[in-house]
Amino acid sequence: MKLALVLPAVAGLTAAAGLAAATLTANAAPAQPAKAPAPKIAVYDCANKPQVRPSQFDVFCDGSAALSKMKWSNWNTTEATGTGVFYVDNCVPNCAQGKWSHQNVIVVLWRGKPVAHHPGHLGYSKMTLLYLGSGRTQTMTPPGAY
Repeated sequence: MKLALVLPAVAGLTAAAGLAAATLTANAAPAQPAKAPAPKIAVYDCANKPQVRPSQFDVFCDGSAALSKMKWSNWNTTEATGTGVFYVDNCVPNCAQGKWSHQNVIVVLWRGKPVAHHPGHLGYSKMTLLYLGSGRTQTMTPPGAY
């Protein structure tokens, strides 16, 4: 009789040990490989320096146009969108004596491309301005990195 009592106890220990081993094996399984960090993306300024969500940004490197009061609602590797004010000098009769005008715009940065001399980084290679007052659009290449 004692043997019959011992066998169920041993069987119970064996089952418990198997469950513990399975739990340890599951917990000890190698973790999923770490995801590579998302590529960094920026818009590059006239000095070829990356800018992320800039509040102001020179559009032309001669100082005759700039974005100001920028507020970004989206910034990812596909596109960045924001609103701000576009200031431009009409350069008449020359840029030093020209008159400044401004207009509210929506800015869309897009077409992220690898940036030379910045391995693993992306730069927006296109910028579209949507002029809220007139509905006109203008697409250009940001000043730096390209």
